[in-house]
Amino acid sequence: MLGRASLTRWLARVHAPELVLRARAAAGVPVISVLTYHHVAEPGPDYGFDPDVADATPAQFEAQMQVVARHCTAISIDTLLGGLAGQPLPPNPVLITFDDGYRSNLEVALPILRRLRLPATFFIATRFLDERRLYWWEAIAQLVDRARRAGTTRVALTYPTAREVDLTAAAARGQLARVVKDTPGLDVDHFVTELARAMGVPWDRALERTLADELIMTWDEVRALADAGMDIESHGHSHRVLDTMSADELHLDLGRSRQLLTSQLGRPVRAIAYPVGRSIVGRPALRDALRAAGYLIGFTNASGVNPVWRGIDPFDVARLATDRSMQAETILAQLALPPLAYTRSTAR
Repeated sequence: MLGRASLTRWLARVHAPELVLRARAAAGVPVISVLTYHHVAEPGPDYGFDPDVADATPAQFEAQMQVVARHCTAISIDTLLGGLAGQPLPPNPVLITFDDGYRSNLEVALPILRRLRLPATFFIATRFLDERRLYWWEAIAQLVDRARRAGTTRVALTYPTAREVDLTAAAARGQLARVVKDTPGLDVDHFVTELARAMGVPWDRALERTLADELIMTWDEVRALADAGMDIESHGHSHRVLDTMSADELHLDLGRSRQLLTSQLGRPVRAIAYPVGRSIVGRPALRDALRAAGYLIGFTNASGVNPVWRGIDPFDVARLATDRSMQAETILAQLALPPLAYTRSTAR
């Protein structure tokens, strides 16, 4: 039986994805695809930050964007909102998205997008830009890396509950990240501070600011993206998972992100990509909070495409994940034949 990679290569040799996209365009069958990126980089062995957040190397990203430019039509948030309202969509519409606010979005991705004349949407987690804080998953990665280099093999935590983590395990970062993702009411700053203390790793605001300045855009750099014609939208304020916050915390977080983006950029904010990307289907309180905060559309990490003829829930828009194992032909197969790669049931 062919594996996914082998099947993708075989389909590419017989040009099946191109034929599907041409047929879809000729038939006027609207399927909205949304590609998800975070960080464009090539992590080496001494990287120190979270290597899993780097979805593509610069060369991979350029090749993937060439596929989009050749076979699809990159669209803006305005075009997407119009399509959901019944306006005509261009052939094979693709929304290119970036989450978080990594500096590589400006320094690496933007020149490629401009060269290929592709619009994209950047979802910004505003607290980290505004306060020069390091993303909590990157703080975890830094602490794990520094503890390992110091020879620490295990860490015993007392907050939010007592647990031990084997730092020699490849899954150590993921185990610690799940604490943040899954614990209602967690004080994330306190968790990071306690993690550093338990590991015996020096950690303070000066170091965090230095690391944030290395990795995360400033407001001026976000404005440069906007001035280049890119859409800037919300990724929440604190990047806490929506359903781990109280109603008051959620109200403040959603509103603060939108208010900061609007005041800094002088343009409306309509869209949000949910931090960690969990679907809000079956969570009416979250949907009500999003609407009350002024959002018109929300993006999940529930993998799949969005066939317009089935009807699209504007607060449950599926996206297609990317990672550094994917070549350009894999992205093309995703866009043309998404069941080969992902289904909506793989939401995290």
